[in-house]
Amino acid sequence: MPPHVSKLIQNSLHIPQHRNTPSLVAREYISFYEQEEDRDDTLLKLAKLNFNLLRLRYFQELKTITKWWREVSHSLNLPHHFKERTIEAWFSALMMYFEPKFSLERIITTKLIQVMTFLDQACDVYGSVPEVESLVDSLERWDPDYMENLQGHMKTVFKFVMCFFKECGDALELQGRSFVLEMLKEEFMQYTRASLKLLKWAQGSHVPSFGDFMEVGGTGVGNDLLIACCIMGLEEIGGKEAFEWLRLRPKLVQAFGAKLRILDDITDFEEDMGSGYTANGVNYYMNEHEVTKEEANRELEKMIGDINKIANEECLNMTTTMPHRNIMQAVRFGRAMDVLYIGDDVYNNRDGKLKEYMNSLLVDPIRY
Repeated sequence: MPPHVSKLIQNSLHIPQHRNTPSLVAREYISFYEQEEDRDDTLLKLAKLNFNLLRLRYFQELKTITKWWREVSHSLNLPHHFKERTIEAWFSALMMYFEPKFSLERIITTKLIQVMTFLDQACDVYGSVPEVESLVDSLERWDPDYMENLQGHMKTVFKFVMCFFKECGDALELQGRSFVLEMLKEEFMQYTRASLKLLKWAQGSHVPSFGDFMEVGGTGVGNDLLIACCIMGLEEIGGKEAFEWLRLRPKLVQAFGAKLRILDDITDFEEDMGSGYTANGVNYYMNEHEVTKEEANRELEKMIGDINKIANEECLNMTTTMPHRNIMQAVRFGRAMDVLYIGDDVYNNRDGKLKEYMNSLLVDPIRY
């Protein structure tokens, strides 16, 4: 078997192509096709040219995001110990929108993921329940004057959130889609309420059942909010009907929420337990079923397999009148989970698979 065929098979066994992200699949296939004896050289050259043009767009986006992050860090005086995840957030956004025309949407999604990352760290690691309750209450009111009731990191989180939604609102207004902002705010508040409930479980004496935890956990891990952001970027087809579909939490959205929660908790189990944050699905499964971590992980991985089957069935049997592109945005989000979590914690490990992916997309030369 030729080496390039063997490599393609190995990569497909790691992450099947139908669960991979289009940009990574395209880059891999260019290298594969180049080594095929019966290749069409004109087609190959056009593919390389197209990918290099995409790279130029991606470089410009990263420059814009990096500049924005430096300005935000300076103006908000973000703490030095905060885990900056600009590259990781942009890569996550790329998996949801890879086409050139969605440059603005990738930038907005990157910024939202950064906001979520900071809120997650500030609340889970440094926040007490009363402090986070005050933050959520202030966000519910959505009034900058209430910021003065907050202290320390909570005040910074509030300012960061207001700053992001102001930018997002300006961009949507230019598109004549200001109504989308209210729907995105609604999903953001669902996310913050769920995060608060998880924190109460982590710092309190009540131990929820694994089922109760999973009901809250999918929203608390950001699944519904990020899918809303995916839909928001579709401009004319990402309208009220699409958000109503999401608000009903169809089976496909629920499946992806459960999958993201399980993957995230398996990956973060040691870190969560080490920091005293007990609101983790692996932990609750171990307690409820009186099993070891290894046994719990095996059962949770079986659940992920079942969830993938449910997602496939839902996509094949979908009877909704929703535009196909809206459904595919949710599917792309589901694919991103596999890339981010299978085999490595891409989002939290820059020297692992992320480095390989970024080199492939942005650094490794594509010669004509």
